[in-house]
Amino acid sequence: MGLKTPDKQKTDKLVDIFLKTLYFFGFDRAVSYGVLARVWGVFAGPVTMVIIAARFSREQQGFYYTFSSLLALQTFFELGLLYVIAQFASHEFVQLRWGAQGRIEGDPVPRERFIDLLCKSAKWFGVASILMIVLLVPAGLYFFGNGQHNQPDFAWGFPWTLAVIGTGLNLLVTPFFAMIMGSGEVVTVNHRELIGGIVGSLISWLVMGAHWGLYAVFAVTFGNVIVSWSYLVRQKPELLKLAWQGISSSGFLKENRGAISWREEIWPMQWRMAVSSGASYFIFQLFNPILFHYHGSVVAGQMGMTLTAANSLLGICLTLLIAKSPDFGKLIAVQNWKNLDRQFYRVLLQSATLASIGAFSGWCIIWFLQKNYTVGQRFIPAWHAAFLLGAVCLQTVNSAFAIYLRAHKKEPLMTITVLVSIFQGALTWFLGMRYSTLGVTVGYFLVSLLFIFPSFFLIWKRCRAEWHAVG
Repeated sequence: MGLKTPDKQKTDKLVDIFLKTLYFFGFDRAVSYGVLARVWGVFAGPVTMVIIAARFSREQQGFYYTFSSLLALQTFFELGLLYVIAQFASHEFVQLRWGAQGRIEGDPVPRERFIDLLCKSAKWFGVASILMIVLLVPAGLYFFGNGQHNQPDFAWGFPWTLAVIGTGLNLLVTPFFAMIMGSGEVVTVNHRELIGGIVGSLISWLVMGAHWGLYAVFAVTFGNVIVSWSYLVRQKPELLKLAWQGISSSGFLKENRGAISWREEIWPMQWRMAVSSGASYFIFQLFNPILFHYHGSVVAGQMGMTLTAANSLLGICLTLLIAKSPDFGKLIAVQNWKNLDRQFYRVLLQSATLASIGAFSGWCIIWFLQKNYTVGQRFIPAWHAAFLLGAVCLQTVNSAFAIYLRAHKKEPLMTITVLVSIFQGALTWFLGMRYSTLGVTVGYFLVSLLFIFPSFFLIWKRCRAEWHAVG
């Protein structure tokens, strides 16, 4: 009665092979939610473009994408702190656990340090959110108003103000999820990102469909804000209460042995991360403006679409690495170097293999579309794209080295990142001006292969030997 039919046995075998394949690539629940969030982004992007083309004028479209570019300046208000928070939280949470409604239980000293880190981070981002709103709202109103000889016949001032406020509210909630990520609840963070992305996209599509124009920019961030705050209120109200108590009490843990010294512990890594993240921002933001300036909007659009696909692949690969970062931090805290290296080598193989397969598949799709369909002309030439996708594979490996090193609560890559940003920026300008997309992609690939990869590897090798020998 309990015997399986041959078809059932064959099906079970196929399922088993499928699950083992997912396991090899590291696709546990945490990674799966992170990958699905990136996949949703890949799906939502083209849908948004189609709706914008149908509902927006060309002028509105320009305002829409310029809004998004200026809102990306929030990087300079974060100052590299989110990653630092997650790393420090992972070290403190080794002897802690989550209780009901977000209560933090466990050893008193790391508990107090964890709470103090939460409170000080919430204060920092509270100030950063206010500063961003105060500075970006008038700056944007001046930029968009002063740059138009004839003012457009659609509303843009109030939509811009709302978009900045929405981004500020989203920035305000991020330290809570950085702490949750550091505690090891990667599933929660990636699930929140996925649901927030879906809700934000759906609301923005409804706004566009109703002809409410640029209010769609605010709708995207508003969806994330709703999902994030709803989760904290329902699942982690004690965490919000602790943060509020810390913010309202200026002397919180000041004299307590569990207090975090921001100047001595957080700031030495944070300012390096701030410089690194700022430098990286300029590296990746130069491609399209240079191509637009020297070769026109069509070429810039082709580069933008190809770069979006390449960055989606890189984001999926980074999800594998970031999901393991809290585990790295916990192993480092107890100086379990053997298991640390075992986990690192495994996730490095997984992410590099996935990047290679994804890059080759992406190149084949672009080549096929350009040979057979007009939509293929929306991308840069396939052999140009090969250099860009090859750089994604290298950047995946480089990012693995960076995540491993930063899990030690240190940032030894700041100097090399700044040098790379200067060199890459100059090369992108020179080659992009002369050789269009070929120059930009070849320059990016060569810098990644001949400069970033060997530098990161040597720094990783030296720091790993020194830090673990001291431990």
